[in-house]
Amino acid sequence: MSKKIYIQILITGVILLIIFFVYLVYFKNIDNKLVENEVKSSAKNLLESSDDLIKEMSYYSEDNKGNKYEIKSEYGFINPEKTNLILMDNVKAVIYLANGEKIYIGSDKAEYNNNNNDTAFNGSVKMNYNEHKITSENLNLSFQNKVVTLNNNVNYISNISNLEADKISIDFLNKNTKIQMNDEYKNVLVKSILKNGDN
Repeated sequence: MSKKIYIQILITGVILLIIFFVYLVYFKNIDNKLVENEVKSSAKNLLESSDDLIKEMSYYSEDNKGNKYEIKSEYGFINPEKTNLILMDNVKAVIYLANGEKIYIGSDKAEYNNNNNDTAFNGSVKMNYNEHKITSENLNLSFQNKVVTLNNNVNYISNISNLEADKISIDFLNKNTKIQMNDEYKNVLVKSILKNGDN
């Protein structure tokens, strides 16, 4: 090959190398910045549209008598107007009583007050306590006062009876229970379950 062809190959190689470096330094950085800006923008929009979405959140509390309260949710949102209120989705809670017993609560949604642990559960509420099972539309828990109040379409099931009422209040330390109907002229419906299967 002649000297002229070597020079042409060398010049072509240098030009290709310059184009490659210009692309890496200039165009690649622009692409990265655009992608970075898009990611930041979408993350910002997600947070703004979801009112501070928090995934897999949990809170834990214990009183001076050894009773413990733990609440977890799949998603949570901090209320921007009242920062002590946490709005939760797909909620599970456990009350660990000092005597070793446990109360399980689950619901679609809940509003948790992280100042005093008061929680308002709603949407397919289920509460299990030993052999007792209660479902309702709403449940208000005061961990400080050790009182649970279930409202609206309350169904109680145990191994000896089924019960339907509008409201049940339970003091979970001394087991005092108050069962009510909203209309004073309606009666609480109780069905006994006999061991031989006859009602």
